[in-house]
Amino acid sequence: MSDVLRALAISAVILLAVVAFTVVISIAVVRRGETPEVDAGHDVPDTAGLVKAAAGAAAVKAGKSAGPVSDEISVPEILVFGTGLFVLSILALLALSLIQHMS
Repeated sequence: MSDVLRALAISAVILLAVVAFTVVISIAVVRRGETPEVDAGHDVPDTAGLVKAAAGAAAVKAGKSAGPVSDEISVPEILVFGTGLFVLSILALLALSLIQHMS
């Protein structure tokens, strides 16, 4: 039984390290996004007007519209995909373990 507890302790430490690393990276990215953009001195023309004009011209040429495109992020969808990938990886590891123990 001590081997099982040792293995659980090792996996808990690894998981804790991964979670801590993810939290630190997330905080750094959010803080980076919160800072106002500083002009780096590059003379880059503002192309927002050109992009809107080109999009308008493309829409006129297309004729029929295929419908509204949704760019919203769906949190439940992300959670389902993440849970699905987690379950698939656990099943793959279980299968690998069974294959190794049977041979």
